[in-house]
Amino acid sequence: MVDVSPREAEVLALVGEHLSNAEIGARLFISVRTVETHVSSLLRKLQVPDRRALAHRATDLAGTAPARSAPALPAPLTSFVGRVSERTELTELIRAHRQVTAVGPGGVGKTRLALTVATEAARTYSDGVWFVDLVPVGEPGMIATAVAGVLGLGEQPGRDMTESVIAALADHHALLVLDNCEHVVDGVAPFLDRLLARCAGVTVLATSRARLMVPFERVYPVPPLSLTVDGESDAVALFMERAAAVGPPLDPRLRSRLASICERLDGMALAIELAAARYPTLGLDGVTAALSHPLRMLTGGSRADDRHRSVRATLDWSHALLEPADRALLRRVSVFVAPFTVSAAVQVAAAAEGLVADQLARLAEQSLLVVTPSPGGTQYRALETIRQYGAERLTEADELIDTRSRHLRWCLEQVAGLGVERADWRTRFDPLADDLRAALGWAAGRPEQRTDAYRLAGHLAELTFARNLIGESQLRYEQAAALADDPAATASMLRHAAAVAGCRMRGEDIPLPPGGRGSRPPVPGHRRRRHRPGDRRHQHVPVLEQVRTTPTTGGGDRARRRGAGPGRRRQSRSGRGGAGRGRGAHRRVRRRSGPTRQRCSGDDRARRAGSRTRTPHG
Repeated sequence: MVDVSPREAEVLALVGEHLSNAEIGARLFISVRTVETHVSSLLRKLQVPDRRALAHRATDLAGTAPARSAPALPAPLTSFVGRVSERTELTELIRAHRQVTAVGPGGVGKTRLALTVATEAARTYSDGVWFVDLVPVGEPGMIATAVAGVLGLGEQPGRDMTESVIAALADHHALLVLDNCEHVVDGVAPFLDRLLARCAGVTVLATSRARLMVPFERVYPVPPLSLTVDGESDAVALFMERAAAVGPPLDPRLRSRLASICERLDGMALAIELAAARYPTLGLDGVTAALSHPLRMLTGGSRADDRHRSVRATLDWSHALLEPADRALLRRVSVFVAPFTVSAAVQVAAAAEGLVADQLARLAEQSLLVVTPSPGGTQYRALETIRQYGAERLTEADELIDTRSRHLRWCLEQVAGLGVERADWRTRFDPLADDLRAALGWAAGRPEQRTDAYRLAGHLAELTFARNLIGESQLRYEQAAALADDPAATASMLRHAAAVAGCRMRGEDIPLPPGGRGSRPPVPGHRRRRHRPGDRRHQHVPVLEQVRTTPTTGGGDRARRRGAGPGRRRQSRSGRGGAGRGRGAHRRVRRRSGPTRQRCSGDDRARRAGSRTRTPHG
């Protein structure tokens, strides 16, 4: 074994990189004369005749082991919060598999999780953990060079850099962490193919926004931070800790409000940290209000990496990696508020189904869409910050009106197929409701979409009434009245709105009975009558049908239900049965065409003086 001092080892390594004495002196901050002294000593100790032979000897020595021990992992400036289960799961994966990829959207916390797991697992690897940040690598062919730089390896004549890395790690038990692989996937995959095939003791933990697509890869999807309110919430804990670092500590009683903020941020770690940094100046009310434009508010991070200074910068990085066709689809599907299917995306994107399906898969691979299986087929969803980013891109591309128009037509097609007579109408309406509201909100402000907006408002008014959303139903009928071009249609919608208002006042919120719907929303308002089981009337019966056969006892006790809309049926006690009917045989009540007249409790008391009446309970 040749006795070489640490300084001589550094000089030898740089000689192996074919640097001149002046370059070595500048690199090591020593004089050229000192470099010459070390080179002379190395020639003597290694028994080589000249500098060229010394360079060859340096590369041979470098090929047998890393030039230095594993350096310390990057030390984060802030504490790591939560993710106990994720840390456990990822640790178990790297113990069981030789190549694990932590996959997730930008800002979800992949790097911090990988660093934490690597630090905790370092003691189990006798040759340490090596961390390689691939962000500065601009070409797929430079992966091995980046790894060699961390290992302290120089270029060796007649051997490519991948071979040098393999030779250095062949007999070592180490963990190699490759961070941010998404932009150089084409270079990482073949590099790992060769490395893991010949280095049996090496395990690789990679982080990426997309899978590496290698046969031996084990993918671990990094989830957003937990949003549990009653128990422990990692998202809330992160917000409280980061806010306390820049301002006064938050009151624990505000956890429910913080949970609401974190939920709107989809549990994304970067977004939560940036929002917490704005808390001292905005307060919780200001942060909540600013979340209507999250990309504008979530800026100003102190990260050294420009990609993480704002959510927009993070999304810009992901967007730049997409093919032009995938960018177009991402911005077009941003009009969907709720999860959507391939067929829905086909209609809104105006593209072939096979092409759209393939593009959606690629967007999901890049962690820009979340895939969720459902009974109706695979559904896709964009996180809120990504959806708003896509909407901005849609405006920049001058495609907003066309795409929104196609989305509106899709909504009208979907709502036309919703009938309360179908047993599954509620489960079909609930996921669709937010998209209907979004489409109506856009169309109502555009004169050229007025007719479609009127139709959608009418459908939505009826469906929300049947769903017991009485307040929204009244609002939608009033909105339909404002959008109607025909005065008769306006009057009809206003009568419907007044009828629903009566239901709200009296608490009549029972849904529509089974049965078909006409082309125009019917007057809502149905009463549940209580009778003996088996009675024919032990069903939902429309109010107007009840009124048409109401027995009367004379002029003082007439049925007051004139016109469309919910109300109460009046019936004389003396008219219940054969005896005591008086002169009031069954008589059809004439319907008025004007707005519904509602009889309040004061009118009831006034009429009791002339005739005793009974109101059946709903």
